[in-house]
Amino acid sequence: MKITDFSFIRLRNEEHFQFFTSFRDLVLVFTLAVLKIELLFNLFLAAYANEMAALDVVRKNAISDDLVEADDERDSVFRGMSDAVKSALNHFNTDIRAAAKRLQIVFSTYGNLTIKPYDAETGSLNSLINDFTTTYAADVATVGLTEWVTELAAKNKAFDDLKNNRYSDEASKTILRMKQERVKTEELYHQMVERINALIVVEGSAAYSEFVAELNKRIEGYNNTIAIRRAKSKKTATAPAEAK
Repeated sequence: MKITDFSFIRLRNEEHFQFFTSFRDLVLVFTLAVLKIELLFNLFLAAYANEMAALDVVRKNAISDDLVEADDERDSVFRGMSDAVKSALNHFNTDIRAAAKRLQIVFSTYGNLTIKPYDAETGSLNSLINDFTTTYAADVATVGLTEWVTELAAKNKAFDDLKNNRYSDEASKTILRMKQERVKTEELYHQMVERINALIVVEGSAAYSEFVAELNKRIEGYNNTIAIRRAKSKKTATAPAEAK
């Protein structure tokens, strides 16, 4: 038994905050003494409070989730590319391994672009994409990332167009603050999950089974919500083509 892995990237701001509200309440029901996460949970509560404050600013400014979702889309592609390169480092083909090693150096040089301010991320992604379509084009093709690079370029442009056309600098700063607070809350949550899963291995599941079962039910519910929304989005996107 273990707590199910869960990616928060596709949760809207309200959903993100509500998940952690539910998690907080669940922890308090089962008590910190039993779960043995008191220090991490106190840090989490501080991050949770900051996220609540950031969300309140977003609400007051009536800022839509569409810019956040556009940013999440490009972040997801960037992470996927990075994971693909890491996987290729273990490929049986020596040429692919060598190409992946060179691309990994590029990724390491740029660092984690997903946590940068919006404009800085856009510029850095443009530079990365340029590197991958010129200097490292052959390595990209060898590893099989050509379509990934094309998709990243499209997602980055879509985000930049949306931001420039629909949002003021002040609004963008507000959304960025929410993005940063989300990351902090998630990091502490993952640390608590890692600790509880480790305790289950060491001590057995008896003391933790009910908590894990309840949390996994909540995770399953949010995964279903995301799946339904994505299915609706795909259906809407293909509707015009089907109508022709």
